[in-house]
Amino acid sequence: MSASRKTLVVTNDFPPRIGGIQSYLRDFIATQDPESIVVFASTQNAEEAHAYDKTLDYEVIRWPRSVMLPTPTTAHAMAEIIREREIDNVWFGAAAPLALMAGTAKQAGASKVIASTHGHEVGWSMLPGSRQSLRKIGTEVDVLTYISQYTLRRFKSAFGSHPTFEHLPSGVDVKRFTPATPEDKSATRKKLGFTDTTPVIACNSRLVPRKGQDSLIKAMPQVIAARPDAQLLIVGSGRYESTLRRLATDVSQNVKFLGRLEYQDMINTLAAADIFAMPARTRGGGLDVEGLGIVYLEAQACGVPVIAGTSGGAPETVTPATGLVVEGSDVDKLSELLIELLDDPIRRAAMGAAGRAHVEAEWSWEIMGERLTNILQSEPR
Repeated sequence: MSASRKTLVVTNDFPPRIGGIQSYLRDFIATQDPESIVVFASTQNAEEAHAYDKTLDYEVIRWPRSVMLPTPTTAHAMAEIIREREIDNVWFGAAAPLALMAGTAKQAGASKVIASTHGHEVGWSMLPGSRQSLRKIGTEVDVLTYISQYTLRRFKSAFGSHPTFEHLPSGVDVKRFTPATPEDKSATRKKLGFTDTTPVIACNSRLVPRKGQDSLIKAMPQVIAARPDAQLLIVGSGRYESTLRRLATDVSQNVKFLGRLEYQDMINTLAAADIFAMPARTRGGGLDVEGLGIVYLEAQACGVPVIAGTSGGAPETVTPATGLVVEGSDVDKLSELLIELLDDPIRRAAMGAAGRAHVEAEWSWEIMGERLTNILQSEPR
């Protein structure tokens, strides 16, 4: 890929620190020509950051503080990089608050400024002071990316009418997230203590109230009444774990907490399930919402039918052919859908195949990377 326009990525969120925005930027940058990218990032641990940066084929300039804020000092350092590296584009990895420096980026010579949103801006848009900051960002950036139609609807008016809005959610690695062969599926199930015919429901996510693991546990008595050998796998870690474990006391033989798994083990476990379910629900008066839910797409890439929640952008990840959507607090309806799918292997197989095709056609990193290239390499309007 030849790239004529050089991009400076300005971010507080970058590996080796772990997190969703960090992964988003790492994986998107990997789709671009490394010679066209320079990263300006904060430093949480200097030794770890230095070791990580040495593994990359593009330049990373570290701000020597754990948090990068849009202060005059930070803006001055960014402007120097823009001038010295002859930067054409500045891409703020998270719009709020660093894209408040968009005006400085333009003054320093950048001809296009892009800022990405990730869902938390919905909360910002509901608070008067923060909403003013979003409007300032919106008046100075050229392109604002969003992860779902839901988040766009919620915050678009806060940013105003100046920027071009582009859909740029995370992609899925369709080479790693693949349907399991019968042999691999059997091996994973055996490792978990299950047979090939054990009904398995998986949920892979952080253990926080919004994700709906509690509703899955509450649904299990009805599921077990219909399918006594059904198993629920809770994959992940988080502050809600002790609450969930207490909630699962009476169904502990049918609910397994696997903790945070190694990446390939997580994929294997996901691909070995009959259903992936994460009945996410909006909380906190709309402040705590599912921006998109990439895990739904990863499950579909593995050929597993999905039950998604109604929160935020979650319903946008499935089609009627690939998954079902349920209000996360409706335990009776959730139980009904789980039992329906567990009792219908032909339907599950059809949904799984449709899910795989859906992700390959619309959500692969190849598709998303090309979308980013078009944003970065097109001439400013």
